[in-house]
Amino acid sequence: MQEDFEPKTELSGSLDPPSRKPPTAVATGSPGPEPEDRRVAVTRSVMTPNAFGRFLSRAFDVIDEAADKVAEALNIRPRSHT
Repeated sequence: MQEDFEPKTELSGSLDPPSRKPPTAVATGSPGPEPEDRRVAVTRSVMTPNAFGRFLSRAFDVIDEAADKVAEALNIRPRSHT
C-alpha cells in the first residue's frame, strides 16, 4: 500500500531545484483603493476599583513582595543594568 504513494523516479532528471519565477505585476490606469486605517484608539477609563479589584491588587502586591524576599534569600536577583 505504501508503494502506491511513493513518487515515481525519472530516469533523466535534474537535482537542481526548480527556478523561481517572480510574480508578474499588472499595471492599471487608476490608483487602487487607499488602505484602511487599522489603528485602534486606546482609551483608558478612570474608575475607582471595586472591593474585588482592590483585593486582587493587594494580593498581587503581597505575592510580589514575597517573591522578592525569596529571590533575595536565594541570591537569584537579576542584575541591575545601570
